[in-house]
Amino acid sequence: MTTAMNVATQTVVQLMSQIERRPRHSVAVEGSDGRHRLTVADLAEASNRLANAFIGLGLAPGDRVAYVAQNHVEYVVLEFALLKAGLVKVPLNHRFTPHELRRCMELADVRLVVADGPAAAAVDEVVDGDELLKVVLGERPGWRSFEALVAAGSPLRPRVHVGPDDLYHIRFSSGSTGRPKGIAISHRGARAAILGNTWVMSTSGPTLAPRTLQVAPLVYAGGWSVLPTLLCGGTNVVLPRFDADETLRVIKDERIDWMFAVPTMLRRISASDELPLLRDAQLSCLMLAGEPAALPALEIVSEHTDALLQCWGQTEAPASTTLLSRQEMRTPTLWPSIGRPVPGVEFSLLVGGDVLDEVPPGVQGELVIRTPSVTTALLGAEAEHADRLLSDGWWRTSDLGHFDEEGRVFIVGRASETIITGGTNIQPVEIERAFEEHPGVREAVVVGVPDEQWGETPAALIHAPDLDAVTPEELTDWVRGKLAGFKRPRHVYLSADPIPRASGESKIARGDIKRMLRAWVADPTHVPANVTKVVAPRG
Repeated sequence: MTTAMNVATQTVVQLMSQIERRPRHSVAVEGSDGRHRLTVADLAEASNRLANAFIGLGLAPGDRVAYVAQNHVEYVVLEFALLKAGLVKVPLNHRFTPHELRRCMELADVRLVVADGPAAAAVDEVVDGDELLKVVLGERPGWRSFEALVAAGSPLRPRVHVGPDDLYHIRFSSGSTGRPKGIAISHRGARAAILGNTWVMSTSGPTLAPRTLQVAPLVYAGGWSVLPTLLCGGTNVVLPRFDADETLRVIKDERIDWMFAVPTMLRRISASDELPLLRDAQLSCLMLAGEPAALPALEIVSEHTDALLQCWGQTEAPASTTLLSRQEMRTPTLWPSIGRPVPGVEFSLLVGGDVLDEVPPGVQGELVIRTPSVTTALLGAEAEHADRLLSDGWWRTSDLGHFDEEGRVFIVGRASETIITGGTNIQPVEIERAFEEHPGVREAVVVGVPDEQWGETPAALIHAPDLDAVTPEELTDWVRGKLAGFKRPRHVYLSADPIPRASGESKIARGDIKRMLRAWVADPTHVPANVTKVVAPRG
């Protein structure tokens, strides 16, 4: 029989209560400039006041509240306030176009939006009058002030019932389709994800109370390290946006112990003139996650710090579901692995329509995962949710992979990204890594494009910052020495511009890139003047 007490312990609210029982004077969050600082007592009172202010505006438990902004200290206050008022967080990328913002807010049925100045201007383009409640960080005509709401609310903690099956957040991702889908995570699922990240944090560094740099977008994977930092007794140091040089200086000057980064950030850090600062920093954990890490960037950064480790998770099954430890990261041959499952998470393979009870090393299939954090719904993609959720709680990740003899997981590509050329399957990641081993290549993305002879053939978009150092002939010869003929892209496009991203500093916009390259192949006049086309015949 489930009691009220048992239900309470299965929510994120209980984790927040644990944090608020820390010593009241300990610092919970501060700006990277050191000026905006909140102790545990400050955070508790400010979030009480904001929660009561939201309730006073007529919001009821279960209502959805969007956050559209860069990283701010106020994000942590909002996180606690929503938990206390029983409201559902809807974090949205501040780089979304006004049209994308409106679509996401409609799918999530948002009642109130919290935005900073630039994002508020975008919201005003698509939201009329009193269509929804609007709160701004700072001041803006027609918007309520975040600071004023905090000042006016009651300091007493509201008592609102929240259960494990209630929604914690709805996070948006477009995947490869280009259409937004709202990924709903329950309190039970979010609690499991947060505790998984807390386990990774507490076992991966010697510091008991880490200073965590929050520079990855908090509206995406970066947000999953906020509560783990506080549960470990640490402090969140918030940097509004990622700049490689500034980030490295903050790591050194602010005595940062722990940081989360996606591979794009690692690439930019590896090319920064400030990289040597890592040698004298006290960084004990630089956690990488997201798409397969860029091996050349890993090699460069590993010469300056031994704090690297790798984790993996999906927006549909957050957060750190695997770990490749710092010790394992000292063996470069293991870098392509995402590590072993963390406690409470199971992995297996879907082969021939069946989930394997035992997974022999080297057998390839679609990775499936079983964990409480799996999404309960995909808003706007209900058919996809039904297709990916299997019996007994298994979830299809859409990633292809295999295990080694020690139980480590290796991802070899996305099932949806498999290129079938002449009846043979090719995984883009293998070709991308071959290109990225070239010293002049910063990043490569490979997609399938139509081909009259082979049905489909690989096409590559290459980010080479210094085009003069990467001649077409040299790149063709480089790939010829590393890939079989049928794997070599027929179409290679060199550009000094960075690869387009789907979510700021996060995932590659593969769907957009596939559509763009297919248009270039179909009509070469569409190729921009700043892009160099390299024809690399097969064979």
